[in-house]
Amino acid sequence: MASLPNIELVSFLIIITARKFGVSSLLSVYIFVGLEALTYGLAEWVISYLYIWAVLCLAVCILRKIDSCILFTLVSGIFGLLFGTLCSVPSFIMGGFGYGISWIIRGIPYDFLHCFGNSLLTFLLYKPLTRALDKAI
Repeated sequence: MASLPNIELVSFLIIITARKFGVSSLLSVYIFVGLEALTYGLAEWVISYLYIWAVLCLAVCILRKIDSCILFTLVSGIFGLLFGTLCSVPSFIMGGFGYGISWIIRGIPYDFLHCFGNSLLTFLLYKPLTRALDKAI
């Protein structure tokens, strides 16, 4: 899915694992970030990934007792919409206020795509993969 802008399964997979395994699923988040850094190299986005995916994981941990496709579709969509803003923290620190704001504005179209992609994937995959994970466990 790398050829599709901001449409990915990572958010969905974090949601599913955080619901089933709680805070211990943070380990898989950091393994993922480490593998991404090894694959694509170190850059500003690695800093963002270190806290962004953890934010999603911890948010889902708070809501994990609720088994609702609609709730987690909304969580996934909202996370996609806020992704660029969450990524902007290093931009504010390294480039100043103007650079941080320009980062957010420049990314708005991609955040809408991210929201749509996350929502659609979560809506379509939540029930079948939750059932499959339940059976596997």
